[in-house]
Amino acid sequence: QLQKYILPYHHATMSDPRREDPFASHTGPRPRNVVTIPAMSSDSSLSASMGGSILPSRSLMMSSMVVSAAESSQKLNAASSSIAQLRISNMNLHGREDEIKLLRGKLREMAKKGKEDNNTAAEDDVGSPSSANKSAKKSFNNMILVEGDAGTGKSSLISKGLGGPASKLGYILAKGKFDDRMRCPLSGFSDAMANLVKHIEKNRTGKMKISAALMRDKLQDDFNREELEQIRSVLPECVGLFESSIDERRRTKVALPSLSEAVLERDISFSSLGSALRRRSSAVVTGKEAISRTQFTIRRLLKIICSHLKGLVLFIDNLQWSDKATLELLRSIVLDGEIPNLLIVGAYREDEVPDNLQLASYIQDLEQMNVSITQIKIGNLSADGVCPFVAEALGMDDEDDNVKTLANITHKKTEGNP
Repeated sequence: QLQKYILPYHHATMSDPRREDPFASHTGPRPRNVVTIPAMSSDSSLSASMGGSILPSRSLMMSSMVVSAAESSQKLNAASSSIAQLRISNMNLHGREDEIKLLRGKLREMAKKGKEDNNTAAEDDVGSPSSANKSAKKSFNNMILVEGDAGTGKSSLISKGLGGPASKLGYILAKGKFDDRMRCPLSGFSDAMANLVKHIEKNRTGKMKISAALMRDKLQDDFNREELEQIRSVLPECVGLFESSIDERRRTKVALPSLSEAVLERDISFSSLGSALRRRSSAVVTGKEAISRTQFTIRRLLKIICSHLKGLVLFIDNLQWSDKATLELLRSIVLDGEIPNLLIVGAYREDEVPDNLQLASYIQDLEQMNVSITQIKIGNLSADGVCPFVAEALGMDDEDDNVKTLANITHKKTEGNP
């Protein structure tokens, strides 16, 4: 709102000081969503109507304030454009303090549980009483679901609320999302796994290099040809985890085992799961047994990956467009307590859930199974939440009267939708 309507008003009034309304000379219908800065009474309070007349001196002062911030931002960002613009794409989260606190609290719980599991694993011997008690104890993976209408900032809340803290802990935040224009089975989950593989491949240095090598060896040893075909068909991006990086091959100048050489040439009889596993678009296999086998293979893959990472946050966005195969897979992952160091986070548009009965049923089923789901519901920002947002955009103090005025106007116009 600041970028689109305050700046044009400033340019219009600066070129013609007599013009109070930048759209006064507009011959057609008045453009929609135009912010008109209302007249200020003697006590500097907002007028009751958003369509009041404009006091040029007051309005010019406020618009100049926005322009000054935009020009300063342009210099800092070395923008090539001659038009000053506010840079608000990477701002802090405002008005979400409670939600951020809850998200980071779950991350700390995950870290604590990971340490306890590692300590228990180090102490336990095969066949010992403590090991038996551990195997008898039932546990589920952590899950967070964030709901809210479109534009309320669900993705930003998760990415910014968890991204930094997860990175400091040495965790990986892998994000994937469903697209309404491409309703492909498992696409959101596959997207997240593809980003996970890219992160591992990009950071094959130090401890991550060792983990990747151990992970590759474990995968090659544990998966047979049929299981690799399942992974290749459903999650083709994960095939790279079974092979060495290109740079590593160049440095060693040795023909290290590739996926086909290390695994597929084993003398293992191959049994096809049918044409439904040949392409990702048909990755949802028919038959309960085939579906269960595919889910089991993916869970084993995740178990090995997570066992070689400090932690993994798997974030899948736009679950309102998800498919049955994805929801069933996520349910099996959540219920599998043998996958370590894993936090599953999902986000969906609350107002579109009734259109996806599968998602509503999925959430209800998990609740009935006593799975602990942290549900976070976010809405539009309050006027108090918009004020620091405007202040940061302008590089000013949120206690400034002009900032408060612009914040109130922006809140009324946008209803607090970030």
